[in-house]
Amino acid sequence: MIFESERLVVVGGIPEPVGGVTTYIYRLARRESGRVEKVFDLYQGSEKKDISPVEHVNPKRLPLLHLFLFLLGNREDVYFNFSGVLGLVVLVLLPKRPGVKWFLTLHNGAVGERLARSRLLHWLARVGAGYIDQMGFLSEEQKKAYYTLGLTEERLLRVSSFIPTDSRDIAPLDANRFPEVAWCLENEVPYFLISGYPTLIYQHQEVLQLFQSLWEEGLQARLFAFWYGDDSDGILEALKQAFQGCEKAHFYWGVDSDSFLSVMSSACGYIRMNTVDSFGVAVAEAVTADVPVIATNVCARYEGADVVDVGDFASLEAFVLRVSRHQGQG
Repeated sequence: MIFESERLVVVGGIPEPVGGVTTYIYRLARRESGRVEKVFDLYQGSEKKDISPVEHVNPKRLPLLHLFLFLLGNREDVYFNFSGVLGLVVLVLLPKRPGVKWFLTLHNGAVGERLARSRLLHWLARVGAGYIDQMGFLSEEQKKAYYTLGLTEERLLRVSSFIPTDSRDIAPLDANRFPEVAWCLENEVPYFLISGYPTLIYQHQEVLQLFQSLWEEGLQARLFAFWYGDDSDGILEALKQAFQGCEKAHFYWGVDSDSFLSVMSSACGYIRMNTVDSFGVAVAEAVTADVPVIATNVCARYEGADVVDVGDFASLEAFVLRVSRHQGQG
């Protein structure tokens, strides 16, 4: 367990929806089932993964109100998992019983940037940080941001948002669900993956443009995108149209982590050219599956990935050509 506590209630969510935070909590609950008493799930979903024997609490309506009432009577230590700094603001609204410890990890790396945009948000986040007994930080940049919230060295702990997948979770490829991937495997055509939210920081469009140039030069490898989450930048429809207009590209929406891993395990390479990141769980997943990886240096990366600057698409091009040829494409 990353935080020292005999019994914990974990607050966040489990798939569905799929995502870095929910996947992390799902694996944590399975790995630490003797210490995680229950998971309080703030996300509604028609299909939720089984975490038994850990109790799964998933209110169907007004989850924050239910969490408030739950914490009024809860006597176990609580480990909160949120994506961004608004999670600290949420803590201001929740009751903390005497003797109960609160731990928190924010899984988005852009904490300092977000805090700098608003004095009010920074003040509220600082109030919320006052409730935290120990804060997990994913990078030195996060750590610096937490100093500005009044968190001292002894209240900070370096953590990782990656828990290796259990081999039991990697299902065989479903050819009916992923016919494009199955075609590549049957015809020995290499394919690359990108994944994440349909937002600008992932540079999905820029990666596609690079592949379009390489396809014009004769590259046969395919590009598959796996997207999920909010269309906060309003670019999802444009991304869909761009991928639909390319014969050698395809996108999938809201794929669960197990199925994503089944596709990744046979990929030629995984690409993560983010301009902002917290860790990039998929980077670690690919490395541990022996899939070549290229990722930007915006945060600490799992050892084994090729790390490049944010705008270094020349290195990305070299990576694509190199691993494609290694896979047998001339």
